[in-house]
Amino acid sequence: MNPTSLLRGFDDELQTYFEKEIERQNSSLSFIPDENSTSPLCAAIMGSVLINALTSPSLNRAEHLESITQRRLCELFGAEHANIKTLNIEAASRVVFHALTQRGDVVMSLDMRKREHCNSPDLSFRFVNFGVDPITQTLDLDALERQAVQCKPNLIILSPVNYPLNIDYERIFKIARNVGALVWCDMSQTAGLVAGGAAITSPVPYADVVTFRAHGAMQGPQSCVILCRKEYAAALDREMYVSGHKGLLTAQLAALSARVREMQDQTYRDYIKQVVDNARALAEGLKRGGLNLICGGTDSHLVMIQTGGISARGAQELLSDSGIQVRICDMLTSNPLVKYEAVRFSSLPATTRGVSTAQMGDLGESIARYLKNPDDANARGLQELVALITGGLPVFSQRWINKALLDNLPSTAWQVHPLS
Repeated sequence: MNPTSLLRGFDDELQTYFEKEIERQNSSLSFIPDENSTSPLCAAIMGSVLINALTSPSLNRAEHLESITQRRLCELFGAEHANIKTLNIEAASRVVFHALTQRGDVVMSLDMRKREHCNSPDLSFRFVNFGVDPITQTLDLDALERQAVQCKPNLIILSPVNYPLNIDYERIFKIARNVGALVWCDMSQTAGLVAGGAAITSPVPYADVVTFRAHGAMQGPQSCVILCRKEYAAALDREMYVSGHKGLLTAQLAALSARVREMQDQTYRDYIKQVVDNARALAEGLKRGGLNLICGGTDSHLVMIQTGGISARGAQELLSDSGIQVRICDMLTSNPLVKYEAVRFSSLPATTRGVSTAQMGDLGESIARYLKNPDDANARGLQELVALITGGLPVFSQRWINKALLDNLPSTAWQVHPLS
């Protein structure tokens, strides 16, 4: 049942909150990957009777459901072992650090990622950055190899949230093994692309550990997945138990299992193809409008730009006023004196809503014109384009839902996620 129908006349304050959030989601366009809409099937499961059941290691029914989900994840990603007991990437990251490293280890990390998750004295490491070449804005793996030989890391981390191009994980794995290091890839924002057969390399065959969120790119429930080689399974599972992570709620676990099953369908592969096509169309539109693309383009869902005359923060605020939600970042390079202030766009949530390739190109041009010349006319033009596109869009397009599910999902799913 629609929550707003239940709240009407009972809790006016909460009803108003619901209505404003529904209006925000429908009238704006998010380009933030973590704000991708959840699958209606997942939403229906999480709002079902399963919400009354708590998972527990002592309950056989929960363990059976967990084993089903682990098997499905291993089959989907080609992994040897899966652990699904953590709710967020911060907790999963600390589990990996505790299980595979020791205090004082040398950690090489792309863009210094994961350092922000080391928030206790026993997670104290010597972090060494490796980044893109400041001139070519691409990863120089020859330079990475020389750096690894010099600093002899215990762990090499790749979390390419600021890198839109394909990565040669096989070469990085060989570099790591030559210096005695493990490889950890956090592919949160590209997990869905890997599962959907996009033309990007999967890190799973090469990395020792792979982590990712199940929401965002995968359109699943709030949860996190750790995949690993068999030889590290016991250490990671033991650390998970010691650190007190008992597992997801039954509703979350069932929703995750169902989502992994959905992702095996051709419909999801079609969605991922459209995600990549939309990202490239957005990139071309931004370029036509006169903005510089970091890394020269994209192989994934991610497009990154330099804003030129205004700061990235200023660009973010201008776009937000026009109904466009984006993230900003400082992209480090291999030269500690050079970094790029960037605005990040992800095509994932807009594609979920049903935005077309042509519309993405038009949005790119309009965004570029506005950021290069943020006057009233360009602001009005972008606002009108956003209103025109979002006016007929659902939160989750039925184009991306399996036909059998369209026929079988309960009406509550449509009320929570209105479909076109």
